[in-house]
Amino acid sequence: MIGPRGAFSLTSIQLLGGVFAFMWFASLRFKFISRGYYRSTTWVLWPLMLLLAFVLPGHLQVLAWLTTGAYLAFLLAVYSQRPLLEWVTGAAGTVASLGLIGAAGWEVCPGGCAFGLVHALLGGLFLGGVTHGMILGHWYLNQARLPIEPLKEKTRVIFLLIVLSVGAGVVTRGRLLEGEVPAGIMTYASSSYWWTWLFLMATTAGLMGMVWATVRDRSTQSATGLLYIASLTALAAQFVLDLLVTT
Repeated sequence: MIGPRGAFSLTSIQLLGGVFAFMWFASLRFKFISRGYYRSTTWVLWPLMLLLAFVLPGHLQVLAWLTTGAYLAFLLAVYSQRPLLEWVTGAAGTVASLGLIGAAGWEVCPGGCAFGLVHALLGGLFLGGVTHGMILGHWYLNQARLPIEPLKEKTRVIFLLIVLSVGAGVVTRGRLLEGEVPAGIMTYASSSYWWTWLFLMATTAGLMGMVWATVRDRSTQSATGLLYIASLTALAAQFVLDLLVTT
C-alpha cells in the first residue's frame, strides 16, 4: 500500500466500504426507504469489491473477499425481507468494511502505524458519506413522496466529516509532507499536493453549502446534481490526500 498504486487501492476501498457503512446506517434510521434502494446499491458494491480484491496484496485480499461475502449475505437478506437477518448481515458488512479500510491504512507504514489508520478511516467516512449522499439523492427519483429528512441529515453529517477530515489534514501536515510523491516528467513538492487537497476540500464544502440551500427548499433534483459534482471533488481530494499518506 505504498505510492500511487497504494493510494488508488486505498481510495477505492474507502469509497466502497464507506458507501456500504452509510447505506446500512440509513436502513436503521429511515425505515420508509424501500428495499429497492438497498438492493440496487449492493448490486453495484459487491462486484466492485470482488474485483478490487484481486489487486490487493496479502491479507488485505482475504479481507476484501470476506467483505464481498458479507455484502452478498446482506443482499440475500434484503431479498428475504427479514429485518433481523438484514440487521445482522448489514452489521457484518459494515464491520468488515471498516476493518478493511483500517487494515489498508495501517499498511501504509512498514510495521503499521496509527497515522495511516486514522487517515484511512476518516477518509472512508468522508468519501463514503459524500458518495452515499449522491446515491441517496438519485433514489428520490425512484421512490415518490420520499421525505426530505434523510437527505437533510446526510448533508449535516457530510459537513461534520469535512471539518474532521480538514482538521486531521491540518494537524498532521508536517507528517504528510515528509514523503516525496512520485512524478513523471515534472516533479512537484509535497506541499503543492497538500494545498491542492485543501483547495478541493474547500470546493467540496462550498458545493455542500449549495446542497444545503437546495435541500432546505426541498429541491431534491438540484441537490442531487450538486452532490454528483461534490462526489467528484471529494474523490479527487481523497486520492490526493492518500498519495501523501502512502508516500
